[in-house]
Amino acid sequence: MNKYKSMRAARLTSVVAVTVALGTGTVLGTSIATADSSVQPDPKGSLLYDRLEKNSDGSLKTNGTGGYFVTAPYTDNAITRKVGQLSVGGLCTATVLDSPTGSLAITARHCVDGGDATIESGKATFTPAWHDGSRPYGTWIVDKAFVSDTPVDGSVPDVAVLAIRPSAEKKTVASATGGGLGIHPALSSTQSVQATLLGYPGPAPYHLKLMSACVGDYTYYPGAGRSAVRRVGTQDECHVGGGSSGGPYVTRTAAGAKIITVLNSSGGSVISGVAPRLIDDAEQWIKAKYPDLGTGGGNLPSTGSAGL
Repeated sequence: MNKYKSMRAARLTSVVAVTVALGTGTVLGTSIATADSSVQPDPKGSLLYDRLEKNSDGSLKTNGTGGYFVTAPYTDNAITRKVGQLSVGGLCTATVLDSPTGSLAITARHCVDGGDATIESGKATFTPAWHDGSRPYGTWIVDKAFVSDTPVDGSVPDVAVLAIRPSAEKKTVASATGGGLGIHPALSSTQSVQATLLGYPGPAPYHLKLMSACVGDYTYYPGAGRSAVRRVGTQDECHVGGGSSGGPYVTRTAAGAKIITVLNSSGGSVISGVAPRLIDDAEQWIKAKYPDLGTGGGNLPSTGSAGL
């Protein structure tokens, strides 16, 4: 088995072909990132544009296939500090969720499938804002994963909500990262939003150490299962590779940054309906497991997640 979860991350093949206006740097009237071998929309004005690394000439640094690099330290940004590396046998990406207990994170279901023994033994971990060996908020234990077997768009949704073990030192993971992100309402097939995908890819030049970013416009494809939320037909998908599975697609809203889905391969499942139910289940479990959470009570681990 690879040390990080396998992810095809292939460019979309079922979408409308893209025509490039040679010499103009535009695709169907949209400016593109011409430094890449894949056709990408102009990321200017995107949610984390100011956090994308630049080359000495001022151009954006890329991996050559649509992926950008997030500027470290990731703790300096209210979004990137909530995204981290997840280890459940293989390596994936997860994100702290906005929740009453402050003890939840979200990832892709395939990142936790087959990981029950690892989770039950206390060896599954989440490290927010991980950067090249640095663990600014510590490493937190994943206590339990919540998933749904009810099909959405014809497939079991590729999403999991994680209960993150609190610690006496940090109380909750959200208290360490300054809160979490919420879930975006469902997209319609006639609606598109600009979103930034964040993750920790294994392949070069990221090597599971650096956070990647992909920027594009996303919409809903009814009946498309685990790829029902993906790029609009006029844009190539970004390719960064395995390890970024479970990473959030984050978009700007009037109520702050929200997650539209989490990465499966090329896009993700519709999660707007199932995620709130999983969050509620996980919240109830956390409250039952740690009734003194937030009160300074004595049943929290004396050494804990952040002490790893």
